[in-house]
Amino acid sequence: MVDLDAATAAALLADISLNLIRRGDDGSLVLSMDHWRFTSLADDALTFRPEPPAPPESEPLVIPLSDVASISWDRLKKQQARSQVRVRKTNGDLLTFSGRLPDPPG
Repeated sequence: MVDLDAATAAALLADISLNLIRRGDDGSLVLSMDHWRFTSLADDALTFRPEPPAPPESEPLVIPLSDVASISWDRLKKQQARSQVRVRKTNGDLLTFSGRLPDPPG
């Protein structure tokens, strides 16, 4: 696992179709049926948009950096091409974005 700042996470997530798993602090687990694409790091928030075939009126996912406890990158041992960026929120929720992400610098 590699800890990331928001700018490095944004660079790793750029231009990649992502799967999203949401794990709540309460133990809930939701796998998004939509694919997501990182769109911006602006106004102190990470913003993602659902990709088609999600309806065009689908709301973006906006994660205020003030709600983020940490961001990390990792690759599971069995995976050679796919890796994850995990956003741990201050409320205990965990958002995992996975795809064919590059390795972080360093």
